[in-house]
Amino acid sequence: MAMSQIQQDLDSKVTKLRQHIDQLSSTIETQRRLLIDLEEQQSEARQTLNAFLDPMARLPFEIQSQIFVGMISNSYDPIPDLEKVPLVLLGVCKLWRAVALATPKLWAKIQMEDLPRGPDYSELCRMWLERAGSLPLSLTVHGSLWLEEPVQNLMKQYARRLDALTLYLTTDRGVDTFTRQMRLGGFHSLKTATVTSECETYFRLVNDWVQLLRSSPLLVKYSLENIMYAVDEEHLLANPLPREPLVHSSLQELRLGDTQGHGLWRVRGSSARILNYLTLPALTTLHLSCYDITKDEFTSFLARSSAPLSSLSMVVPLLGWLPGVLPEYFQYTPSLTNLQLVLSHRSGYLPLIVFHEAMRTPQFLPGLHSLTYFMVSGNNLDYQALIFGLTSRRDSALKSFHLNLASDDPNHDYSVDLPNEECMAALRGLVSEGMEIHVGPLTKNML
Repeated sequence: MAMSQIQQDLDSKVTKLRQHIDQLSSTIETQRRLLIDLEEQQSEARQTLNAFLDPMARLPFEIQSQIFVGMISNSYDPIPDLEKVPLVLLGVCKLWRAVALATPKLWAKIQMEDLPRGPDYSELCRMWLERAGSLPLSLTVHGSLWLEEPVQNLMKQYARRLDALTLYLTTDRGVDTFTRQMRLGGFHSLKTATVTSECETYFRLVNDWVQLLRSSPLLVKYSLENIMYAVDEEHLLANPLPREPLVHSSLQELRLGDTQGHGLWRVRGSSARILNYLTLPALTTLHLSCYDITKDEFTSFLARSSAPLSSLSMVVPLLGWLPGVLPEYFQYTPSLTNLQLVLSHRSGYLPLIVFHEAMRTPQFLPGLHSLTYFMVSGNNLDYQALIFGLTSRRDSALKSFHLNLASDDPNHDYSVDLPNEECMAALRGLVSEGMEIHVGPLTKNML
């Protein structure tokens, strides 16, 4: 009996202790909820105080939204980074977060860097673009497209809403696959497209880039830099080139490479062969940094396009600019007002002598307003012939001439490239008559 009584007493105490613990747990939970409620009240009170003290909080929503949009640079697309706009705005306070999420324009531009990054990154980018609502989109992709299927799928998903597309390729792996996939995307709203390669990228199917144009009927500006063409007989058999040139009625600016380069000894070229497969009746600006087509191919493109071309920048062909032949290059450019000619080491200076002679003919480029030469050195240039050509145009539309010199030597003495004093005096005389003339490196006029 004694043992039984002891056990009953023990059970009773255990039961009471458990009940007491349950009561304490309940009280703690109640206090915890009360603390949470008090903390929320405190946070709301602070936000209310901030609303009185923070000028931003007193502004109308539309003004706050415009301020946030103004934080984004116009020169480049924002990147998904928690320490940069717009993502950083989400962590400041509830008000800023609400304003940021309710401002679609903040999310209409995005730059995807250092690809490949994996599916989690592409999902973050997808959520970013969803916040843009129905606005037109600007997309910049930097890195390798090789095995980056989630990003390619994302680009195809939003292809119809893209207004601007920029690709910075770090490798040529996957380029052919990408172009074949993307040409099916249908870029129905695309206005600007730029493809730049850090290395010299070779593509085997020239019609890939043509078909990309076909899928972008509203495209106005198209730029290919460091994109060359590699002949591949096997791929040509499997993917024959288009029989008829594509007629694109909206494209106004086509840049095949950076004609000014990063110093004329390293011009970043792009193949001009794409011109063989295009007809561009609205073209006003054309840049050719690699002249890998014949004169007949070039003039055929100009003839069938019959475009109002007003600005032309081109590397001078190594062969072909001979007396009597040169005018044929420009016979279909009657509206040309701005001409930039780039001479590499291999071009020599004979083409310019021929050009200066042609300038003395009034019928040759009669509407030319601005003429610019880019060359490595000017010490072999026939300045006398240049001055004769410029002088013959003193009463014409020509109002500006630039001779831009470049050197890969940072300590290069550009004075050795200048003409003699007699020629310098003649050039200054043209300046006094109203012609704007620059002779020397881009940053310094030595006239």
